Amino acid sequence: MQRRLFLQHSMAAITGAACVPLLSTQAKAIHTPRHILVLGGTHFLGPAIVEAALAEGHTVTMFNRGVTNPDLFPHLEKLRGFRSNDPRNQDLSALAHRRFDAAVDVWPSDPQLAASAAEFLKDHVPHYLYVSSVAAYDSKQFERAGIDESAALEPWDGPARGYSRGKAESERRLHSIRGEEITIVRPGPIKGTRDTTADLLTWLIRAQNGGTHIGPGSGEDPVELVDVKDVARFLLFAMSRTLYGTFNLTGRPMPFRQFLDACKSATRSDAKFEWIPRSFLREHGLETDSALHTFAGNFPLWRPAGAQPGLFQISSERAFRAGWQTRSFQETALDCLSYFRSLHENLAWDDYLSEDKEREVLEAWMHRG
Repeated sequence: MQRRLFLQHSMAAITGAACVPLLSTQAKAIHTPRHILVLGGTHFLGPAIVEAALAEGHTVTMFNRGVTNPDLFPHLEKLRGFRSNDPRNQDLSALAHRRFDAAVDVWPSDPQLAASAAEFLKDHVPHYLYVSSVAAYDSKQFERAGIDESAALEPWDGPARGYSRGKAESERRLHSIRGEEITIVRPGPIKGTRDTTADLLTWLIRAQNGGTHIGPGSGEDPVELVDVKDVARFLLFAMSRTLYGTFNLTGRPMPFRQFLDACKSATRSDAKFEWIPRSFLREHGLETDSALHTFAGNFPLWRPAGAQPGLFQISSERAFRAGWQTRSFQETALDCLSYFRSLHENLAWDDYLSEDKEREVLEAWMHRG
């Protein structure tokens, strides 16, 4: 993967399903097969939702343009149409005169797209679910750890980037259409099967390759990830319980040292990570632009101390209290590697941090005065 493509894919991830765990006994509900409409459903989280729904015995209908991965799920009903931010230039006619028990809108950050489908389906679907993002929070909220679902969202007319403002405004418009009878989830960085970003993958391959690598900072900076199958499973759980409200789905934070140890364990690696302070990395040209600390550059997923500490310490306690359980990191890691390896030449990978540069900095650190 070329460096430019690496950065594009990795930054996209911040704004950013076959085997799933059972939810706690206390959270179980009587299983009732449902007819579920998935808007989109062809790229990453969408297929995981479809697979989780099928595993639970539900009937799934997909609505999309039929352009992205049209061969997925050949035996499912697929309704064709398209959405547009101009209501005069969209086609939702295939959904007319149809009724579903629940609908999941997976991808839009354009408020008009989100609102048009919700408005169209208002009298056709009793339970509406929308996948938002932690990016919807006002960025000032990330100055503190442990923010929950009550934290302020980005204003529509604020200075934040379009994705963040769009997700926040989509939530507001959906509430204006559905009232409180809606389920909104705000995932953090989603990893696992069909993930094509190179952040978690970078650390897994570095560990798998063995040898000595740079561990950035002290090892205490937090990182927080969620498995795509866990997000899908929670959405199905919310349907089964008619669970309305907003839920962060970020997993639980872990120190970066624990994260890299988990990468080693998942790959049965004897690699060593040498923890090098940020100041030394900066002196040796390894600190990228601050906007790239999280998902790109030399140390993907690392946010140095002081760089919006709350971003990787968001609370998902409301979802956990409802009965959500998450898969082990090892399962997520192996899914990530398995999917990447299955792509062969279709997704070449090139570490942004070259071996020569990493060796140079490691040697300078070992021989520092």
